[in-house]
Amino acid sequence: MKPAAYEEFDLAPGLIQLNHASYGLASRTVADAAVKHRHRIESDPTRFLGAELTEQLRDRTALVCTAFGLTPEHTTLCSNATSGAAAIIASLPLTAADTVVVLDTEYSSINRAWQLACGRAGARYIEIAVPLPFRGTEALLSSLEAEVPGPVSYLQASLVSSSAALWLPVAEIAQWVRGRGGHAVLDAAHGPGHIRLTPDTWGAAAMFGTLHKWLPTERSVGFLWLTEQFVHQVRPAEVSLTWDSADLVERFSWPGTFDPVPRLCLGDAIAQWHRWDDRGLLTECEKLADHATSTLTGLAARPTAEREYLPPRLRSFILEGVTVAEVKTALSEADIRTWVGPGPSGECLLRIATHVYNDRGDIAALAARLEEVLHQ
Repeated sequence: MKPAAYEEFDLAPGLIQLNHASYGLASRTVADAAVKHRHRIESDPTRFLGAELTEQLRDRTALVCTAFGLTPEHTTLCSNATSGAAAIIASLPLTAADTVVVLDTEYSSINRAWQLACGRAGARYIEIAVPLPFRGTEALLSSLEAEVPGPVSYLQASLVSSSAALWLPVAEIAQWVRGRGGHAVLDAAHGPGHIRLTPDTWGAAAMFGTLHKWLPTERSVGFLWLTEQFVHQVRPAEVSLTWDSADLVERFSWPGTFDPVPRLCLGDAIAQWHRWDDRGLLTECEKLADHATSTLTGLAARPTAEREYLPPRLRSFILEGVTVAEVKTALSEADIRTWVGPGPSGECLLRIATHVYNDRGDIAALAARLEEVLHQ
């Protein structure tokens, strides 16, 4: 029998969804709220997509800040993590004298954006290999010391890396780049609703991410957090009517005509997330992730890091002796949804995310199918 929370979603019967981290999933509660927001907007779009919208978005931003401990004056909503990253990268005054460092475990499009920006400016772009399984903080810092000469302007790192699902030591990384005279830019796509956000403590200069992955809201909605130094500097990548605003929320409130409903649904999504937390369901998800790690390790799937660097509800495994295509086909035929793809060095990676609709039966079904693939 599926968990009671399974009924809070519109998942197809028989489908095993372990890929929550890729796209998120809106709950029925939030989907119903979205319908109401859309009806309201369509009743008078001149009014509800006009001046009133900015204040509604300011209210939703405040809710996000309260839920996740962020400072409202330094935070704004945006379309998604990609748009947040684009805003930061496009706004920083790169020159030929600058050096940008990125990790090869970062989301590929973010690394590509930095690479293009450095190419336009003539800046130095350095990509650091992070071997899997992750060897720990000291090994990473040693690689940075050995492979990065001289001052650094910016370093791009993830709170939790996407495909490899590494919970990176961002405070230590930020301290290293500050020691080289630069700033740490954090990708927190897998942060809100999953990992506690403390960018001030970490020493980050800027942070972007998504809210639709780990909250049950409609997609897509992202966020930006900026230190005082960057609040007045970072502008949307698209030049819209509010681009010149001195107010951070207003500046990002109108990227041209768009659907604001995912942002407007955040209050409903945060409230439901709190209810799950109060009922202990998120803790159960963490236990299920640990159970999955133990189960899949028993099949010779290798976790991408030691326990210290594994996120609470997102786990990735190195599968040897099989191809990405073979694993994808086998799981797809069994109606099991995970993320399967190449790692930074071409490894076959399998990533799972445990959510309130998952149970041990889902892990058992995944393990059974993987055993067939790994031992065929």
